[in-house]
Amino acid sequence: MVSIIVSFYERLEHLKCCLDALAFCAKDFDEVVIADDGSKDETVTALKEMIVPYDFTITHVSHPKEGFRLSATRNNGIRHSRGDYLVFLDCDFLVLPDAIKYHLRRAKPGRFVAGSCKYLTEEQSRIILASEMSPDLLEKYYEQLPDREIIKQHRRFIKRSILIRLHLASPRKQSVGGHLSLYKKDIERINGYDEDFKGWGGEDEDLGVRLAAAGIHSISAVRYARVMHIWHQSEQKNGKASDWKKGTIRDYFNRQKISFVCKNGLKREVLF
Repeated sequence: MVSIIVSFYERLEHLKCCLDALAFCAKDFDEVVIADDGSKDETVTALKEMIVPYDFTITHVSHPKEGFRLSATRNNGIRHSRGDYLVFLDCDFLVLPDAIKYHLRRAKPGRFVAGSCKYLTEEQSRIILASEMSPDLLEKYYEQLPDREIIKQHRRFIKRSILIRLHLASPRKQSVGGHLSLYKKDIERINGYDEDFKGWGGEDEDLGVRLAAAGIHSISAVRYARVMHIWHQSEQKNGKASDWKKGTIRDYFNRQKISFVCKNGLKREVLF
């Protein structure tokens, strides 16, 4: 059984497009779990009305709003999922019809499949949000976006993963930003996402480090599991993806010893 876990907060317009795109590959999964980081009551009411027409199983789960808590949000999605294989997406992702199938084709116990996105422009995103979703629409805009960066990421990811497996590079070089899939038992083995990551950034990098340290190595889907990212204004003041490394969470990420089992994850305050 395959569960799609979609991280969500307040962006209903983006979530609808995400679900509309998933509808074109609904045969490839069994349920969608919308993991909500504490959206407002009126948003949740509108969300529950919005998901009624879809002909695949959708479950909405949430927790109290206590700042930006992506790790806790994703762990909540894992706890409520029924699948033995999990695919993680964000609500501003548009999967092309073959994206989930490619994840499943590459799935392997003791491995995780990592992907990336092409980034839509503001104008492209505006048009897509205002259009009726279709496979042709998705294909059209994916083809308009350049392949160069995706190809570079794919090659870099494979090289880095090989070096980590050969113990020629540190597990700290592993990253899982973007979309990700793996067997539930493998993420349970490392106790899920580390909920000590609060605020923006660092949780994906930490997960990659701990997966690699546990011997759960990566398979790249960067080039072939095709996904687009809807443009929106950054929630960060400076808008740079790496700026969490300049904040206080950097010191926690750079702590001297990182156990592959986090203490505060799917099961909280795990004793070593």
